[in-house]
Amino acid sequence: MEICDTINVCINNKKRGDAVLDGRKVIGVCCATVNKEPSKPLVDGLAELLKDRADYRMLVFQCFEDLYGNSRSNTGGSSVFSLINYDMIDVMVMVPASLHSRTVVEKIAEDCRSNNVPLISVDIPIEGAYSVSFGYGEAFSAIVDHILGWHSCRRIKLVAGLKGNDFSETRVKCCRDLMAKYGLTLNDDDIYYCDFWEKPTYAAMDRFFESGEPLPEAFICCNDTMAMAVCLKLNEHGVRVPEDVFVTGFDGIKIEQYHKPRLTTAVRNNAMIAEKLLELADGITSGEYPQPFDAELSYEPVFSESCGCAFPDQRNSNRLLANFVQSYAYALNYEEHVNNMENRIAADPSPGNVRSTLDEYCFRNSVICLTEEYCRCFTDSEEQQAEFTGFGNMRVFLNTFTDGRNTGSVDFPAKRLMPLLENSFSEYNTLFIVPLHFQDRVIGYLVTHYVHDEHHNERMYTLCNSLNRGFESMRLHEQMANLNRQLEFMFTHDHLTQIYNRYGFYKSFRENCAKLEGKYRDVFIVSIDLNDMKYINDNFGHSAGDNALCVTAKALTGAAEECGDVICSRFGGDEFVAAKVCCGDAQEQSERYRDAFVRVLGELNSAAGAQYQVHVGLGVYSADLDGVDSIEALIELADRLMYSDKAKHKRHPRN
Repeated sequence: MEICDTINVCINNKKRGDAVLDGRKVIGVCCATVNKEPSKPLVDGLAELLKDRADYRMLVFQCFEDLYGNSRSNTGGSSVFSLINYDMIDVMVMVPASLHSRTVVEKIAEDCRSNNVPLISVDIPIEGAYSVSFGYGEAFSAIVDHILGWHSCRRIKLVAGLKGNDFSETRVKCCRDLMAKYGLTLNDDDIYYCDFWEKPTYAAMDRFFESGEPLPEAFICCNDTMAMAVCLKLNEHGVRVPEDVFVTGFDGIKIEQYHKPRLTTAVRNNAMIAEKLLELADGITSGEYPQPFDAELSYEPVFSESCGCAFPDQRNSNRLLANFVQSYAYALNYEEHVNNMENRIAADPSPGNVRSTLDEYCFRNSVICLTEEYCRCFTDSEEQQAEFTGFGNMRVFLNTFTDGRNTGSVDFPAKRLMPLLENSFSEYNTLFIVPLHFQDRVIGYLVTHYVHDEHHNERMYTLCNSLNRGFESMRLHEQMANLNRQLEFMFTHDHLTQIYNRYGFYKSFRENCAKLEGKYRDVFIVSIDLNDMKYINDNFGHSAGDNALCVTAKALTGAAEECGDVICSRFGGDEFVAAKVCCGDAQEQSERYRDAFVRVLGELNSAAGAQYQVHVGLGVYSADLDGVDSIEALIELADRLMYSDKAKHKRHPRN
């Protein structure tokens, strides 16, 4: 792909900390998705702070995938992180807990180190990186002490995170130490390692109930996600919280406020972490913080309904329920909007209709960029797209920016992220980059600006999932259309010479006749048969014979290029037929075509320098088409003239 002249993004070769893009510093953010915690409050907070900071811009790279496990979609989702142009980034912020992939986290960290980009890790410390975390020790101890002391619980089950993880093992130790203070022991059998996630927690609770163990007095969980999973399984077995057993969580995630009962947990001030991140960015870029260090913020314990320390607030519950219903209705309305888009694409997945449909339904001020490899899927005969190794050249499929810029197909290198990036940064302080993929097939990515709207991130997630399905439909449609074109070509063309076969000749002749329906129509027919074909095969081999056939076909098509709209075909063996339907002057055009054929054939013979020359018998017949019974009758008349010519020039009577 060539780089479009309209792209004037300048990427500076800068020292770390220098300005980029009109003097602005750029914060990069790597996370799973900004429609969920812990990434959402961080990105929302930073975006709001940067509205008042003209010296900063932010690029958010989000994969929209839970990279936990080893699914095919992980390759497509994590592809977005290979888009990062570290020459653009002054400070990188990463949220490892949202990614759930050690491989991806380590790759981003290594890329930052190798490109001398300062890295700030949120919640999980990374060697050589600045760290911002909430000091959970005091708050977690307060919750455990509350259960052991205030509620006098003695039979405890601890639902921990990932076994061997410092973040998890520290909480295990905290719980053991506090129980020892009360003269209690936390046995290994009383610890369920559930990876901080729902599914492992469900499995652990299933094993608990299958074991027949007596119900403990409390389940102390190391995060809210696992606590809500525990409550769900308890409810399935008819166990009431808090009447029959206490459950505590940690983190104070937003969805917890909709949970019944409300969890005893620990909450953090999310605005505080955004302020701290921006403070660190200022210190790093100014040189005030030349060396990495750990910054710790505090949690606040909240003792609530799941341990019986608070009663439901009906007014607050009603408000939360109303907000939830409103959000759900909003999501349903947008889903219907996107479904309409998908239905239109499904009805006609051709590129033109997909582009026009997306132009109507896609976010304003967005760019959809497709990989060069994906674009080749439309024309490549190979069934499988090559394994993704990184973004190279890109092509703009759709540009919905409303500033009058070019919305057509524009080619550019992926390191620029999008055409006219500096224009977008002049208008918007935050841009999202989201991968487009169907499982592990990388399609490209979407760039859009940040919108301060509670539901914007959810809309983006819904839209991107639909875009992935829409582009896959378009790919399959184009692949099928290409296969049909190949089959049509194979059915209508001669395999050796690549010109029409007999069937293709008649089909094309009928179509040309139909185009001139109602007009005066003349036709000329050229019948050709190779001379000395057997002699060439016997003396120089069948490959030479094949070459003679191809030379004849080239002479036919070469003459056709000069005369226009001539149908060239190989009828079979060494027999060829050419024809043209025209509005009068068939006799004159036939003579012109014959002369051009003889000349081109002579040129090909001279250029070949072979031991043999290609000679043909040639007959030309022209007539008024409306006075002819059939095309076969015209071909027969041309054949007679050809055989007469052939007899005159036969050079090897023994054949």
